[in-house]
Amino acid sequence: MKADSTRFAILGSGSAANGYVFESGNFSFIIDNGYSLSEFRRRMKQLDFSESKLTFIFLTHHHSDHFKGVEPLSSALGIPVVTHKDMPLEKYCKKEGLHRLDIIPGKEYSFDSLQFRCFETSHDAASSVGYHFTLNNLSFTIITDTGIVSDEMMFLAAKSDYLFLESNYSPELLHNGPYPDFLKRRILSDKGHLSNLDAAVCMSRLSEMENLRLKKIFLCHLSEKNNNVEKVKEEVSRIYEGAIPYAICPRNDCLSQKTLIRSD
Repeated sequence: MKADSTRFAILGSGSAANGYVFESGNFSFIIDNGYSLSEFRRRMKQLDFSESKLTFIFLTHHHSDHFKGVEPLSSALGIPVVTHKDMPLEKYCKKEGLHRLDIIPGKEYSFDSLQFRCFETSHDAASSVGYHFTLNNLSFTIITDTGIVSDEMMFLAAKSDYLFLESNYSPELLHNGPYPDFLKRRILSDKGHLSNLDAAVCMSRLSEMENLRLKKIFLCHLSEKNNNVEKVKEEVSRIYEGAIPYAICPRNDCLSQKTLIRSD
């Protein structure tokens, strides 16, 4: 049977703005959008993605670097926002009537060629979640904006072909950086973010798991003040010696990948 083409791209990642796009045939969706409508469209055009194919916006949480552009995009395209049923989105919307589709963590959903579920993350945002989904037999997991990596996250990551994993800060740069102590404590807490070392430990644990299908890990959501690509390389390499290849996503840069997968 002829293979179907699936594309995905990171529109941008970091402490300023985040967005991911996935496409199969005439169906596509995004996860988060921290960009203005004009900047979102510029990035989609740069990566040769058509916004006319977008069907859903999946939202992880309401912090502005993930949510800023969600409401304008939903309104402009007339597409719904998929989110945790308890996420208080209306508190952060500028207009009334945001079309939302509420989902429950741990429950399986499907639409067209997409099967997905969300899982709870440990972050200082109400009802924050990550996502695991399968698009035409290719599976992805997004684990960002969490202070811990749970057993559920590890299980879903191991079942994925591609993992988007937070590598937010360097402990050294955070400790010596300009942030006030209360903000440093927040980032370091179980409700904060994953460090480069946390990411390396997670990668090492995954590399030792049986029946692993991971093809690649994308280290993302790098802090503007407390991290950089060279620091990620340095600190991850101290711990990680596994065989799973990985790429580091520079702050706010676009990154695209195309692959062909088999249809059953």
